[in-house]
Amino acid sequence: MVRSNLSTIPAGIAWGTSVLFSPFLVPIATAVGVVQKHADPQNALRWLAIVALFVTVLPALSIALMVRFAKVSDFHLQNREERLLPLCCTLVSMIIGTVLLHQLGAAREIVWAGVAYITNSLIFSAITPIWKISFHSSVATGCVTVLVMLVNPHFGWLFLLIPLISWARVYRKRHTLLQTVVGAVLAVGNTVIVLYIVRLGSQS
Repeated sequence: MVRSNLSTIPAGIAWGTSVLFSPFLVPIATAVGVVQKHADPQNALRWLAIVALFVTVLPALSIALMVRFAKVSDFHLQNREERLLPLCCTLVSMIIGTVLLHQLGAAREIVWAGVAYITNSLIFSAITPIWKISFHSSVATGCVTVLVMLVNPHFGWLFLLIPLISWARVYRKRHTLLQTVVGAVLAVGNTVIVLYIVRLGSQS
């Protein structure tokens, strides 16, 4: 009995980590930091609502509808072959949301974060038909990079959570270690390059 209980502890930690650092939730937490830093208080809730709607609510709803009409097997999109359509829907939703933020006058840093997220999504969506790269590790790493570059470098300590997220995905047999590592490395590189380019563009 003791051995059985102990064997469930890593499984519970892996499951909890996967839920807590879901690609649908982490961007909202990141948006809170960026909005708090750069937005005027009277519009902060409006920007957060737009991010939540177009990054989480609409993509999650679209996947739920795909499950309902048997377009995909499950909400977690465990089959790589079924990921492309949900990813495309999510990408369109994020593009609309970012354009809307720009048109409504959100702080440029908030829009920049959206551009970085869209860029990462484009690249990983292109990779997905070939290889099941980890969105958990890539989204989390990209979001931490956004916090470091747009909010405060002290958020760099959050990178220490990436090995935990990678372990959880490997433990649950959702990805290989290489898929989580490559996702994290690409996300850092993509995000740094995008934010560097848009900053240069704003100064010219």
